[in-house]
Amino acid sequence: MTTQQNPHLVSVRLSTGFAVLEIVLGAVLGLVGVLVILAGGFSVWIVLGPLFLIMGILSLSKPYCTYDTATGALYLHSPLGIKYTYGAPKGERVYFDRATSKVMRARQNGAPRKVSMFSVNREELARLISVLPQA
Repeated sequence: MTTQQNPHLVSVRLSTGFAVLEIVLGAVLGLVGVLVILAGGFSVWIVLGPLFLIMGILSLSKPYCTYDTATGALYLHSPLGIKYTYGAPKGERVYFDRATSKVMRARQNGAPRKVSMFSVNREELARLISVLPQA
């Protein structure tokens, strides 16, 4: 028996190029960290390199954000497991602003805030914009 994906969820992943950039950067920083330690010094790159490498690998498979069309909630996911919630569960409204061409959220007091969609897959972002309310 196969599980069917929830039809109310629209997921957007990071672009493949950005994920590969994180993987390459992580590998290079990890190598620099190992070389510095072999030379007798201390390097924070020995920690940051593998961290970037793991984040890049996870970014290839995990979504950056998920929009629930049934509830109006937008969930932003970190590759390391942190999850931010915007939209209806917090008393906000998530929408697409045509004037600025940005995904926005109207906070409880009505103040608009931009939702960062930096380096996301453009085709998946277009699918998200098509289901968001327009303003």
